[in-house]
Amino acid sequence: MADPGRDELRFEPASPTRIAAMTDEHWGGIVVTPERTYRAANLSGAFARLAGREVALVTWARDGATGEVVTLDAFEPGRGFGRRALAFAEAELAREGATDAKLYTTNDNVRAIALYLRAGWRLVRVHLDAMDAVRARKPGVPLTGEYGIPLRDMWEFAKPL
Repeated sequence: MADPGRDELRFEPASPTRIAAMTDEHWGGIVVTPERTYRAANLSGAFARLAGREVALVTWARDGATGEVVTLDAFEPGRGFGRRALAFAEAELAREGATDAKLYTTNDNVRAIALYLRAGWRLVRVHLDAMDAVRARKPGVPLTGEYGIPLRDMWEFAKPL
């Protein structure tokens, strides 16, 4: 039997202004990965909406045949909105011509890591001590993350599209 709430979820493009506001609010204005620093102006994105409210935001960028999921925020965790937003970004990157995608997360982001693995992403590299470089750009990033886990490394995931 279909989930009645599932059919109501809609994706709509996020304007650069809204991406900038969310990047400021949730990511400290910039997103730093081991390879680059993203600002809102460099990102495409979409909001997932359910019953008139924003339940997730996903942003992405493409560099040639490689796409990157840059941010994924589910505002109501545990309801599948993050999973569906991730799938939406994958489809958009493929539509834009990307043949493979990557994303990064921190070593403490246990829920996201589980989501990525269930969605077919593979862990391809651990960037040891990458959070030191992030803190150099964003001094407010704490030393300890979710579940009291020391926030040290970035994990790189990849997936063919």
